[in-house]
This record gives sequence, C-alpha cells and structure tokens, in this order.
Amino acid sequence: MDNLLAIEAELVQRLQQRLAPLRPAVHVLTAADLADVTEEKQLCPAVHVIYQGYTPTESRADGRAVRIEQTWLAVVAVRNARAVQSGAAARAEAGALAQQVLLALQGWQPADATKPLQLASAPNAGYSAGYQYVPLAFTAELICRTTHN
Repeated sequence: MDNLLAIEAELVQRLQQRLAPLRPAVHVLTAADLADVTEEKQLCPAVHVIYQGYTPTESRADGRAVRIEQTWLAVVAVRNARAVQSGAAARAEAGALAQQVLLALQGWQPADATKPLQLASAPNAGYSAGYQYVPLAFTAELICRTTHN
C-alpha cells in the first residue's frame, strides 16, 4: 500500500458502478467536490464519500507494522420538495438510496483492505428544508508496514 487514503477511490468506483442504473442519476462525490458548495447548489441525489479517520488496532513491538481500522462515511444526500414541512418524501427517497449504498458496500472488500467492509456506528441523519442526509459508516482494515531499518 502506497497511499493511506487509497480506499477512497475504490469506494467511489464501487458506488459509481453499483448506482449507475438508478434514475435520476446519483452523483458520487468526495470531500474535495464539496468544498465551498452551498446546500442549495449541491448536486442531488448524491452519495458523499468522506474519510473519518483511523484507529490503530494492533502494532508490532518493533514498530515495523501496524494494523489500522479506517472509518469511511457514505453520506446520502437527496432533495425532495414534496412535503417539505414533514420531510416525509425526502426521508423516503433517502432511505431507498441508503439501502442501495448499504447493499453496495457491506461485505465488499476493497483491494487495499485486508478484509471486507463492516457497517459501523454513524453520525445522526439530518434534514433541512427538503434536503435529507443519511450517513452510513463503514470500517476498513489496513496493514501498514515500514521499509526502513
């Protein structure tokens, strides 16, 4: 592994492939795509792939290798103007898309991971004037080895 964040590209590609048949088309975006974008100008429906950090889970005594668990969010974002007050239409649309994201990623193994992705605890969902956000969190295990003496 030569890039600690290599799984991002793999997640984006997997979601693009698995969500391609959906209509309307689903945008798969990264944190860089979201920089300086206001809510009303964001692309919807979308899934935002966002790195959340890592936790070391095991380390060799000599420090030459460490097993880490990365957390990645796949945040579903939809806009639905029907029933804006209750948010029911946006929740229904976001829930259906979130299910497709879950099916695409749960148990799938990126090439740079040592085992399949696992569903993890995620931040709370959010709603704002017709926009519904549903985060799904996944953990990926990686092993990092040093090459120096």
